[in-house]
Amino acid sequence: MATINLVRIDDRLIHGQVMQVWSKGNGTNTIYVVDDATAKDSFMKEIYESTQSTGGLKIKVFSAKGLVKQYEKNQFGDRKLMLVFKNADYVKTAVEGGVPITSVDVGNVCNKPNTTQVIKTVYLSDKDYDDLKEISDKGVEVYFQNIPSSEKLSMEDAAKKMGK
Repeated sequence: MATINLVRIDDRLIHGQVMQVWSKGNGTNTIYVVDDATAKDSFMKEIYESTQSTGGLKIKVFSAKGLVKQYEKNQFGDRKLMLVFKNADYVKTAVEGGVPITSVDVGNVCNKPNTTQVIKTVYLSDKDYDDLKEISDKGVEVYFQNIPSSEKLSMEDAAKKMGK
């Protein structure tokens, strides 16, 4: 069975911060990108999967349900994984599907209408918050942190900022 080193919500998916800061350490050798739209777009999927870092990280793209099927197939093999989700709804699908997620770092969610800033790089809608609360209520630690050296806020901190 694989080791899941980090689960992160980052609506930018793969970028320098993910490749260079978050994937370092813990022996991470594979990043699974989870986004239904990217998984359906053969061109974008090929772009992501053909991108290899100098550290030899392998990248695979899945839909949320596809990730669950991959886990059911072989528990992700013997990989040391980082899972990068486009949004909280996809994390919820994975948790409900039995993927053994113990914690989720919410690191980057863009500012959109009707959102509230939780940390510098995370803006949540009521639906985002509700999805994260549901994940948290299933025993998964949900926290908010942009980079490893920045302050880590809890779900309770986010609730206060959201007025919940």
